[in-house]
Amino acid sequence: MKKIFTFLILLIPSLFAFSQNSLRLYYNNDLLANDDSIYFFMDSSQYTAQYVQLAVENISDNNLNVKVKKTEISVVPGTENSFCWVQCYDASVLVSTKYITIPAHSINSDDFYGEYYPKGHLGTSIIRYTFFDMNNTTDSASMIAVYVATPVGIEELVENNNILLYPNPTSGIANLNLDLEKDFTIEIFNSLGAKVLQENIISNSIDLSLLPEGIYYYRIKENNQIQTNNVLVIQK
Repeated sequence: MKKIFTFLILLIPSLFAFSQNSLRLYYNNDLLANDDSIYFFMDSSQYTAQYVQLAVENISDNNLNVKVKKTEISVVPGTENSFCWVQCYDASVLVSTKYITIPAHSINSDDFYGEYYPKGHLGTSIIRYTFFDMNNTTDSASMIAVYVATPVGIEELVENNNILLYPNPTSGIANLNLDLEKDFTIEIFNSLGAKVLQENIISNSIDLSLLPEGIYYYRIKENNQIQTNNVLVIQK
């Protein structure tokens, strides 16, 4: 079974102020602020679904009838995505036709699944899931799922991770802790597998500011032997 690598990026303003609305979302028991992003990495050859499961909390004093809206911010052609809420919907459905009543001060942790099928296509699809009170649509909570179909299996990406670029995400300058007396090189690939950078490592910082925002895969070699394959997000 292929491993799926995920990580969470909190938007800077959301670190200080969570939504004052009645609904809150959780991923893997972690509380999400509104529009927080979670990255899911998978092999592009994967024809089975990649799932995101979310828990929905009603923090109000009233029972809420909650629906779900799917917004396709950016979708790779040829891929497919759908979601389940009471029932599993076709990919064409953007808003659930049914609702779930979440009692006051309780959590529904079993009923929502977002599904993504890369179906052999490389690239990144971005989908927002919004949960809202059907009687007050402005009372809502949302998160953004970033589905990344990689050109190599995720086991290859994370197997050798003793040497890592940081911070990750980076706005342009990435750092490394390396013995510079050794012969290290770095190769960086975009989400389609095209090599966008290759250079000898001569310092413990690398300027990536000329690369556009996006998701990249990097490979660090010592004497032409691969030491690390991993994922880097550039976010400006």
